[in-house]
Amino acid sequence: MVISPYQVNNVLRVYGDQLRQPRASSKPKSGSADLPGQISISGEAKRKAIIDKLASHIIERITQYGPDEDVEKEVFQKLKDEYGVNLVIDREAQNDLIFKVIDEDGETIRSLSIEDSRFLSNKLKEIAQDTVDKNMM
Repeated sequence: MVISPYQVNNVLRVYGDQLRQPRASSKPKSGSADLPGQISISGEAKRKAIIDKLASHIIERITQYGPDEDVEKEVFQKLKDEYGVNLVIDREAQNDLIFKVIDEDGETIRSLSIEDSRFLSNKLKEIAQDTVDKNMM
């Protein structure tokens, strides 16, 4: 039996095409579903994650060292303005932040209740997130 070069060429071409097909179908096409185990995060979710991380960092600095930087001062001032009195944070509290009301002379008048302190902690977080969000634009 005689095999011509043309026939050998066709067999090799078809064999090469068959080898490429499984690889081409396993590659994700743009706009198609992601591979299993791979997580896709939208731009808005990434932005929110960055805002949350920066807000947490600002709150941590305020609670540990007091409001020293401009953004920290702005966030804490907004909290004081919303609550309507001059506040300080008790840095000795282990788990929860404890806020104290102070008078114009800088003397502590009273410590706020745990419920009020938790409310102010949540409010501080909201204000920090809003401030970071506005500053990112």
